Amino acid sequence: MKRYAISLMLGLILLGACGKKSENSAPANADSTLVMVTQEQFDAMGMALGAPQEVTFRETVKVSGNVISSVNGQAQITSRVAGTIRNISREIGDYAPAGSVLCTIESNDFIALQEEFNTIGNNYRMAKANYERLRALYRDSISSKKDFQTAESAYRSLSAQYEGLKQRLNLLRANPSEIEGGKIYSLLPIRAPIGGYITQLNCMNGEYVTPEKMLMTLVDVNRLYLQLHVYEKDIAKLMVGQNVEFYNPNNPDTVYTARLSKIGKAVDPEKKTILCTADIQVAGKNDFVNDMYVECEVITSERSAKGIPEEAVETAGEVRRLYVLEKKDGDNYYFKPVTVQIGIQSGHYVELKSDVPQQQVLIKGVYSLPAGG
Repeated sequence: MKRYAISLMLGLILLGACGKKSENSAPANADSTLVMVTQEQFDAMGMALGAPQEVTFRETVKVSGNVISSVNGQAQITSRVAGTIRNISREIGDYAPAGSVLCTIESNDFIALQEEFNTIGNNYRMAKANYERLRALYRDSISSKKDFQTAESAYRSLSAQYEGLKQRLNLLRANPSEIEGGKIYSLLPIRAPIGGYITQLNCMNGEYVTPEKMLMTLVDVNRLYLQLHVYEKDIAKLMVGQNVEFYNPNNPDTVYTARLSKIGKAVDPEKKTILCTADIQVAGKNDFVNDMYVECEVITSERSAKGIPEEAVETAGEVRRLYVLEKKDGDNYYFKPVTVQIGIQSGHYVELKSDVPQQQVLIKGVYSLPAGG
């Protein structure tokens, strides 16, 4: 009987202990899907709450490109005659207005051309006077036809030579009238054919140059455009008129805009890309230099949809989760993980393609959350 009484007492004690454990565990089981964060943890981890919002999402084609000058926006400077450079008026990076003097050349060929022009000019005027005199005499049957034809031939030959030399001087920006008046230029000014910045300087004072030598290059930054290198698989998504955003990889925070203007029709056999062009839309083109490399996005479509910051979404394999604030009890936050489907990304936002409860969401510090209970 004594052994039976002891066994009964131990049974009652164990039964009471099990009942107490079950009673204490009930609240924990009820919130087993929630993740609790204390206020101290919330602040220390830099967490923040937010809500899904309407965001403009873009579908884009990412391509590389170059800022280049149009054909009419760049010029190579050469001398039309051989000679020695006596003065250089511009340095690399200087702006040269159209028609301004870039350098001067001392040239014996230039002096000889002016002397020849004066000689031919004098002969031409004499031949013209003789032709007009004999034409009048021939018309009055005083001069023979042979004399008239000889005078006419000499006049027309000298006229062609005279006009040819005059045009050569005009091309050299020399004034034929002043030369005929007795002025002989000793220096030939080399002028800028367009307004632009000096991008290359390939000469020096005292250097003997020939017409084949490139002396300088000019680029007009107001005639720059965007050249895009588009892969063949993406070309069908492009249409003339689409907006393009681009930036220098060394300064990605400054984004410029352009508009797609031409779509190429041939594939580069080496790069396997198609050249397309876009007109730069910004006024501050002084930020660009000729042939500068840029990263570009062609915006192929836009739409408005619910979005959430990218860092609010937890990725675990193929599963995407948001953490919705289920309740706040004192200094404790309770978050419920909700599986979502996402769409495209635009900037720092991702598109939400599934419904989300109309509650606050953890948008910062998701990967700092403790494991759920």
